[in-house]
Amino acid sequence: MSVSDVKQDFGPEISMSRLPDEPKFLPSKYFSGHTDPLTCVALFPDSKMIVTGSYDRRIRLWDVGSGQASGEPLRGHKVSVNVVAVSPNGTMFVSGGGDGRILIWNATTRNLATAPIQAHSNTINSISFSPDSATIASIAGTIIKIWDVGTAKLIMDIKSITHERQVAFSPEGGRIASVSHMAPDQQMLRIWDVKTGKPAAVSPIAGHTGGLLSVAWFPNGQRLVTASLDRTIRVWISETGCQEGHSLGGDAAWMADYVVVSSDGELIAALCGDYSIRLWNAITLDQIQLVLRHAEPVLCMAISADIRFIVGGCGDKKLCLWNIESITQHKHNSGPLSNLGLENQQDSAPDSSLPDQSPMNLMYPEVQTSPEQTASQAVITSRGPLSLEPPTTAKEDADPVASPPEHSHFRKWWRQALNFWNAGKHLSFQHRIAEIEPCSDEMKNISTNQGQSPAQDILDEFNRYVMNEIPIHLIYLPTMELVGRNFVKNHFQDRIKEITEDLVVEAQARSVPPLTREKVVPTLVRRKVEYGILSHRWLDSGEPSYQEMMERKLSGGSGPSNVEYLLSNITSRPKAGRHTLHISHSENKVQSPGYKKLQKCCEEARRLDLHFLWSDTCCIDKNSSAELDESIRSMFRWYRNSSICIAYLGGTTVIEDLRLEEWFMRGWTLQELLAPRKIKFFNKDWQQLTDQDDDKEEDTPLMTVLQEVTGIPETELIDFEPAPRYIDKRMTWTAQRRTTRAEDVAYSLMGMFDVSLQIAYGEGGERAFGRLIEAIMQAGGDSSVLNWAGEPAKHHASLALPASPLSFVGHPDIVTIGRLDLMLTSRGLRIPLVIVPLEMTKPEFDGRPIINPKFYCPHHGIGEVKIDSRGYGFKPIFRQYALGIFHYIPAEDSANPGLPKQVAAYLLERSEVDTQEGAPVGLSRQYRSFEDGWRRIPTGFIYVELPGVPDFASLWYVDRTCLETVYL
Repeated sequence: MSVSDVKQDFGPEISMSRLPDEPKFLPSKYFSGHTDPLTCVALFPDSKMIVTGSYDRRIRLWDVGSGQASGEPLRGHKVSVNVVAVSPNGTMFVSGGGDGRILIWNATTRNLATAPIQAHSNTINSISFSPDSATIASIAGTIIKIWDVGTAKLIMDIKSITHERQVAFSPEGGRIASVSHMAPDQQMLRIWDVKTGKPAAVSPIAGHTGGLLSVAWFPNGQRLVTASLDRTIRVWISETGCQEGHSLGGDAAWMADYVVVSSDGELIAALCGDYSIRLWNAITLDQIQLVLRHAEPVLCMAISADIRFIVGGCGDKKLCLWNIESITQHKHNSGPLSNLGLENQQDSAPDSSLPDQSPMNLMYPEVQTSPEQTASQAVITSRGPLSLEPPTTAKEDADPVASPPEHSHFRKWWRQALNFWNAGKHLSFQHRIAEIEPCSDEMKNISTNQGQSPAQDILDEFNRYVMNEIPIHLIYLPTMELVGRNFVKNHFQDRIKEITEDLVVEAQARSVPPLTREKVVPTLVRRKVEYGILSHRWLDSGEPSYQEMMERKLSGGSGPSNVEYLLSNITSRPKAGRHTLHISHSENKVQSPGYKKLQKCCEEARRLDLHFLWSDTCCIDKNSSAELDESIRSMFRWYRNSSICIAYLGGTTVIEDLRLEEWFMRGWTLQELLAPRKIKFFNKDWQQLTDQDDDKEEDTPLMTVLQEVTGIPETELIDFEPAPRYIDKRMTWTAQRRTTRAEDVAYSLMGMFDVSLQIAYGEGGERAFGRLIEAIMQAGGDSSVLNWAGEPAKHHASLALPASPLSFVGHPDIVTIGRLDLMLTSRGLRIPLVIVPLEMTKPEFDGRPIINPKFYCPHHGIGEVKIDSRGYGFKPIFRQYALGIFHYIPAEDSANPGLPKQVAAYLLERSEVDTQEGAPVGLSRQYRSFEDGWRRIPTGFIYVELPGVPDFASLWYVDRTCLETVYL
């Protein structure tokens, strides 16, 4: 990147000087408990409790005095918790996440005070409480929304022309300030009227030369402070829009990206990009030489209302507390805050145009009445990190309620939040219980409407669901016979009549905001069509097949005498056009192990009041290629739609045996673990491994062992969402698993990535896996599909297709920040890369290939690039080398491609060809073909950190000329 690029993005060129002798203070107290870096922190008005959020999707409360967590972590967000805020009266706190949801919590009970609010369709960047604690303002993208805290109802939408980063209520509650890091200069900071939703008459417009990252009000409501990409902090007079005093900061060594003001208006604190928090005297605007540091990046912060300490959430998963009071007393002998050691001791008086500059005298009367009313300004939400994860939903816990015997079909055994197929949303805890378990009014509706026919759309959805979303054949448990979808449809027709119009309306009303009929009906239908499904490790022999089930040959013996013995104990009786199978008790002597396993599974299914069961051994007609193809493509959905998955572990007695269980080493069982909403594990003696109704429960000994054995996070085990995302991580889950047929490595992963492949046994595992990768690229363009290393697949001209899931093992963790335009062509994989030239240090020429050379990047301050060439022999002739960065924000989403602090890349080489003037005409020995283009070298993973990017929430924009579409 050139110097001009830096000026374009970060403002004027500034000095690289640093304060000569900055006193550095480490935290005086640490809080540990989160399993991922913290993203947000807020303090209660009494300064005794802290609330934090994290990428681990948990919300934790901490006791300041004891330094310990207060209670169990709170769950409810599908992905990271991006922002938390505490009400000024201390009775509530709210959280916002990358899932666009807002959760309002009762601070006393730690339970949800209202139903979850699906506030936005994308990541929530900021939330702010009004001074009276009655409303909150949230921001995501270009929309600011104001909500009633008590009812969780939307009050107002405010539409901005740019993506806003932070929002803050004014102390009197009549105005909202918002900032944008992408807006034109005159609209980077805007002040809105809360009553009308219109911009205020005056907004600060001059001073900053880069986008704004953060804003905070002073307690008197007459001043604001902002932090900008131009590395300065500025104070503004809200009524005139003019800057007050000189700018703060301006040091090229760090950039403030989040600012807060103390509750007394005398202290400004800024979160800086060099792992530190810096302080300024808000009266004189001079920097206080107290630099609060930690060994890892500080990602969020807040000042206590009594201004005794500052807390910060860090990248090492810790919450740090700096005791400002003890630090200042030790260093400055308890001098008043305004007289602390300053960078420049000068008599800079406040602006004389204001009558009285004392912050406490300028406060509004309603703010003066109680210090708690200004605490929200010191406990502003986090600065709104970039949308990082991934994603997945934490499973909420609810105890099932027993249903009356005459309506046992209402009983549900899973405790997962209710998923609406077309909505992709989850109901709240209270609404979910009401949905799953029938209330007395529902029972009354069913009895009084029993004779009514369902509406046509309900019947249409029922027909569509049964004929497309459940297995082709099922075992009918009362008779142990195979039946088709038409039989299942007839069986559940009476159940569908229970879906009355009153029930649909009631289900719609339980959701906030109310769901449409098109979203409610599919869920109600699915709840009526119940079946169990078996997951197990196939035996080498003795498994009952489809043909044996149809022919009633269920014995495990290989000789004809066993078959004859079995047939002699079978009586076939016609019943309603079907043949019902009856086996005498003496048949147990000749039953195969596979049939005994199936029989035990059927017994468990009957115990759960199920009438149907599916098993992959005997419910698929493998002689029919069409049925086999549909079954393999649909298997993930079939496990997903089942009422419960019964998992039989033939090598396990107790939970500790799971580490050696063969079930976890097979390819197909991975989707059988992830897809079901509810699963129950049984040991080799068909005893339950736990006493839980559902083994997909959080924070249990079984879940701890499952994480260890599979390498899959608990959140994914509990609530896995199929999607063509996080390809690198998900591929590592299956890298060590085995399949009998090589092609099944790819076929067993289709459902996980929500793609479809034509089944073609005999094509080979590598070709099948290549088609899977191509389907994933076409479905999403997620850059994580490129995050692999080593030798490419050999079946295609492209050198950028991985050969198997093993190619992804050991990948660096990258955050998906953009989608790339990927296409597999006859010339190779077409991919847009950010090309960064490299220089190779060459040894003295001896005619032999060069092994493990050193590479140096003279651009962007990168320097030496460590590359594991894995024994690749570089030719001694002159070549051009470059990093092909595939981990970036695509150009179509911004003026220039944006690079995060850490990037992943390929090592590329190409032949050197002299550039010719104009197109050659006539005979020439100089030519260029696609073979002279960039080629990927099969190295190890390349992970480079850009020194010019201050933190993980920032981007480095490079010129578009660095972007090149190549064929690899």
